[in-house]
Amino acid sequence: LTPSVYAACLINNAGDVGYSGPTYIAIRSAKHDKSVSANHRDDFNHLVKLKEFNTAALDSSNTVKSIVIITVDGGPDENPRFPKTLASSIDIFKTHNLDALFVLTHAPGQSAFNAVERRMAPLSHDLSGLILPHDNFGTHIDASGNTIDFELEKKNFEKAGEV
Repeated sequence: LTPSVYAACLINNAGDVGYSGPTYIAIRSAKHDKSVSANHRDDFNHLVKLKEFNTAALDSSNTVKSIVIITVDGGPDENPRFPKTLASSIDIFKTHNLDALFVLTHAPGQSAFNAVERRMAPLSHDLSGLILPHDNFGTHIDASGNTIDFELEKKNFEKAGEV
């Protein structure tokens, strides 16, 4: 399983950026889905529609705020220097008619200041020991652990994601 975690940081009345705010997690199968910039673009387009992100993402007219700042860890699927990532960022910019879109990477060794990393610790703790059902619709693997039915495997994986 590959999580993509999105954390909105809210600005308080004093103008300080805090680490609290809504968190959205998209879980994908590392076997069936590639981690590509288009997934992150689609995740962004989805999360700005969630009511939990209204305060962070929308202005008073219920459109995406005109200035968006995204910080990323700089991996190959989200590094702002790469052409496919740039194309996904341009799509976000155009789709939401933004005035400015900033995509920033954290410096190496600075993950302690990364809002997503701060939220992952308690999530990891809560998920520790969780056993996901793997064969709700029947077994998709043989006695050696090899996949024998890819469609059934996808259905079982999707069902496990409903936990």
